[in-house]
Order: sequence, then structure tokens, then C-alpha cells
Amino acid sequence: MKKLKLLKFDIIHPTTYLDEKKKEWKDLEELPLDEYRERLIKLRSNYSDFYTYHLNELEDWEAEEFFLLDDDFLEKVAKKMFGSKYLLEKLTKGYSKIKLKFNPVKWQNYVLHRYIEFFKPDVIFVRSQPIASGFWQKYRKNTLLVSRLSARLPKQWHPNDWDLIYTDQPDFKTFFTLHGVTTIINNQGFDKRVISELKDNKINNEIVFVGGLGTENFLQRTIFINKIANKISNFKWWGYWWEYGGDGRKLKDFPILKDSYQGVISGLEMLQVYKDSFAVINDYVDTANGIGFNQRMFEVMGAGGFMMTRYAPNLKSDFPDNALVTYKNDVELFEKIIYFKENPEERETIVKRGQEFILKKYEYRDIVQSFDKDLKQAMAHQANKKTIL
Repeated sequence: MKKLKLLKFDIIHPTTYLDEKKKEWKDLEELPLDEYRERLIKLRSNYSDFYTYHLNELEDWEAEEFFLLDDDFLEKVAKKMFGSKYLLEKLTKGYSKIKLKFNPVKWQNYVLHRYIEFFKPDVIFVRSQPIASGFWQKYRKNTLLVSRLSARLPKQWHPNDWDLIYTDQPDFKTFFTLHGVTTIINNQGFDKRVISELKDNKINNEIVFVGGLGTENFLQRTIFINKIANKISNFKWWGYWWEYGGDGRKLKDFPILKDSYQGVISGLEMLQVYKDSFAVINDYVDTANGIGFNQRMFEVMGAGGFMMTRYAPNLKSDFPDNALVTYKNDVELFEKIIYFKENPEERETIVKRGQEFILKKYEYRDIVQSFDKDLKQAMAHQANKKTIL
């Protein structure tokens, strides 16, 4: 039986983290494409191979990762695909004929196009959105176009450019459905394989936050985390900073946040921080509109970390009692940190209950079972439309 083929486009996030890792890899230039792809996957950054690995476990799928925003990955794809003609292809297809200057976007799009032609996917799954959604339309006739979106709408992205959209934001589902696009709530998850890849270290005394601060989308979160940094001496945070607001404030304008900043982190290293820290503070993007769901929640609990997250009305129905700790403001958060410092056994019970719950209900092996059914249903619907036309 011929297998269905899925090509997933994603990124290592944040890209500055990948840049730092590549400086450590002295064998980067000689690594062949397949080995390099596997090395990127093993970072466990972002969504790693959590969808493609479990799809490949099913007998009727062949799924592969394609990493965007990584010039080394793109060049390795091109060299493998074009072989001895690689330099000629880059010279003729990567340079502007008018300006006689190398155009990285033109080259990227050409390599993507040729690789899609080579792979012949039945499904293109764009998990991250660094490319305008209009780019994928040329493949729509023979390929199911699937997107996943949780954060604010990207520039040059439109819901009608997709056949199927996944999101974990109910407001997005309503909005995209009104545009006539099949939209499915698809929760974040955790891959059980990662647990065995983490070290079993002693818990330290740190209160930590990992994530983005600074933009309009993080404005309220930035103000709140700044309060935490000013009141907790053993607070540390990792992540990235974007300017926000018309006044263009920068990280240096928040001196305590600047002093407690530890740099960029991702993947296994980030999950290890979650597991080793006394507590991980979680807050949502401003566009979440009061819904308590983000990737960090599943990563923290899945890795065996102690999560303290802002209260949201959905938490009571979506999570069992004593699987996480909530707070409504900074005062309540400080009080609960003190309480659990004095009651470490209670903290440990919550950690275990949270991890057990995530692995039981949100493990990627099970999420992909639903993903498989959704894709087949969407492809059948697409085929019926073509038959009618």
C-alpha cells in the first residue's frame, strides 16, 4: 500500500538559540543532511519531531521535518538535491538578474519549491509561519495545506490560504470558522520519550520564568514578571526581548529584569531548568483573552517541574485539582511560594500528579492518533470536492 506523505515545516525557537548551538558544533560543515536534521531534532526545541515521529510509527504515513530560518539546513538540502549542479543552481536561481546580487529569499523559495516537488507530499503542515501563507497556494491542487496557530496573526497570513487550521485558542477557532475554514482545537502536549533524556538532578532554590517579554503581545506579562524580579532575590529568567509600545522601551529600562536575565534557552536545556527549579512561573500572552493554555504549561508539567500559573476560568475544568498551582496576582503568588517552601512534600505531590496527568491525557502519541484521523478526513473531503467540480 502506498504511504501518505507529510512534510512539516517548523523552526528551532528562538533562532538565536540555534545560532549559539551551532558555534559549539565543530563538525557542522561536514555533517550530511540526514545527520544534521537528526541533530536538530534531538535538541527537542519547539515541537522537535513530536508529530512526525509518531506519524511514522503508523503504517500508512511517511513524515519528514523541514527546518526553516536555518541557512545551514537549507544549503544541505540544496547540496543533496542538486549534487554536482549545486553551485550552478545557486548562481542561476539565487541571484537577481536585475541587481546581480544574491537574494536569499529567492534562493530559499526555489529550494523549497524543488524539494516539495521531489518529496511530493500529500500534506504540507506549516507549524511555524515565517513565510507568507500565499507561498503555499501553488501546491493546493494536489496537497492538503494545514497550519497551526496559537499566537498573534502573522504578517501576510490569511485563514483562507489553508484547508485545515489547528489552534489551541477558542477565539481563533471562532474567527477562522467564520471565514469558512475547517478549524480544530489541538492542544499542546508532551512527548514521553523526553523524560528519559533529562537528568535526575537535585531541586535547587530558584524561581524561574522562560519566555518572551517586551512586545505588545507580552505587555501585561512583562509588567508582571518585572514585579516578580523586583521582589524575589533568587529569580532568574531566560528568553528573548522585543521592544514594545510607542516609546520603544528596551530591556535596559528594566534594570532588575536585565540583571536576572540568563540568555536564550530552548529544548532539553530548557526542560532541565524546569525540572531542576523550585518553581516555574507561567503567564499567558495578552491575546489569550483569559484562556489558560500555552505550550509552557505542558512542557513544565511533563518534564516534572512545579508550575505556578496565572488563574484562568478554564483551568478548573481542564486540569485536575492539585496538578498545578494558580495565582491571581503577585501578592498571592509570593504567599504561595513561601507556603510551598515550608511544605516541600506538598510541592512534590503536585509535581507528580501534574506529570501523570499530562502523560495520560496530552501525550503526543495520542494527539497524533487524532491528527491522523483529521488529516484523512480532510483529504477525503478535498477529494470529494474535486469530484463534484
